[in-house]
Amino acid sequence: MHLSRRNFLQVAGGAVALPWLESFGGFAHAASGSAAPQRLLLICLPLGIYREAIIPEGEGADYAAPDYLSVLEGFRDRYTVISGLDHPGVTGGHATEPRIFTGLPSHLKNSRSLDQYLATRIGRDTRYDSLVLSAGRNEYSWTDSGVMVPSQSKMSEVYAQLFVQEDRTNTERVLREINQGQSLMNLVQRQAKSLQPHLSQVDQHKLEEYFDSVVETERRLVKSESWVHTPKPQVEAPMPEDPADRSEIVAQLRNVCDVTHLAFRTDSTRVITFGYFQQQSVNIPGVQNAYHALSHHGRDPNNIAQLKRIEIKFFEELNTLLTRLQNTQEGDETLLDRTTILVTSNLGSGSSHSNKDLPVLLLGGRYNHGEHRTYAPGSTPLSNLYVSILNQFGLADKSFGASTGPLAGLEIG
Repeated sequence: MHLSRRNFLQVAGGAVALPWLESFGGFAHAASGSAAPQRLLLICLPLGIYREAIIPEGEGADYAAPDYLSVLEGFRDRYTVISGLDHPGVTGGHATEPRIFTGLPSHLKNSRSLDQYLATRIGRDTRYDSLVLSAGRNEYSWTDSGVMVPSQSKMSEVYAQLFVQEDRTNTERVLREINQGQSLMNLVQRQAKSLQPHLSQVDQHKLEEYFDSVVETERRLVKSESWVHTPKPQVEAPMPEDPADRSEIVAQLRNVCDVTHLAFRTDSTRVITFGYFQQQSVNIPGVQNAYHALSHHGRDPNNIAQLKRIEIKFFEELNTLLTRLQNTQEGDETLLDRTTILVTSNLGSGSSHSNKDLPVLLLGGRYNHGEHRTYAPGSTPLSNLYVSILNQFGLADKSFGASTGPLAGLEIG
């Protein structure tokens, strides 16, 4: 008989957060009963990724790993390097950041991103549908109505949100705020609807977008209320210390990776996005110039050397995260087996602001990895990969963004 962890907590008085219990199908799979929950982590480096350090010259499985992939050598059979993909009709250099996970051409209004679309499909059984985090900047998560989901940059606050238990007074306060919020949403919605007959077509369209936002807010409020009495997971990891200086980009990245691992391990969410970015100087030995300026290296060897020092720190922290996911057992698999990770950039070349031939690294999950897969530049939308990702999650979607179908040649093991 399937046991619901929530029901058990109610019977037990909800006094403790449970560890992994096989009878419940996992650490904190509160109401799902899914034996093997899948997770998605989307990462963007919006200043580009130095191509010669991530894209191999050879194809197939016998490629020579360039500098960044050498850092991940222990996971060579757990990732696939992909080159030649991009988003058709997406142009404008840095302005394309909001479209990296939506895939919609620049002339269209932006809409749902891959993470938020998937969160609506698999987020019902976790405390949070998704987490939108920031290791510098995150403008990648968008709702169906084209509203950007704000990111969180202070990992101490995210940690508290995930793991710090509310006392009775705070619980009652949270419930009051939720109920007040629902009342306010209803009042504002009624008032806004009364205006509808008097508005122009453009304003009516804006009002419809507003209604979508209200409905989404109400849905989140209702979900929050349903989780208020469910104890948060208990973790031994201490609360991260937020760096006081924005130049401490590596410390911020490390905090985000730590919280990502904890959130996935406790099944607090199954969808996370974040970016690795700093406009100005970074506190990394051997780096004197600003990160953004270095991304426009102009083929200068000194600039490239400094840029690689910044970017390789990302891959070192990614390697640590992969190790933690691999070492975390969940049933008869590891978290890495159940986590699909996509690392990419909206720039194929940070130096020239090109939005073509984007760097793509697909890690974890159930794919047959270990190769460098190449596609003729301009022939295959990156959104085809997004369709394949959705299909791996058991969804039957045949399109996403500007896709033409699933990504040919990418197989599930």
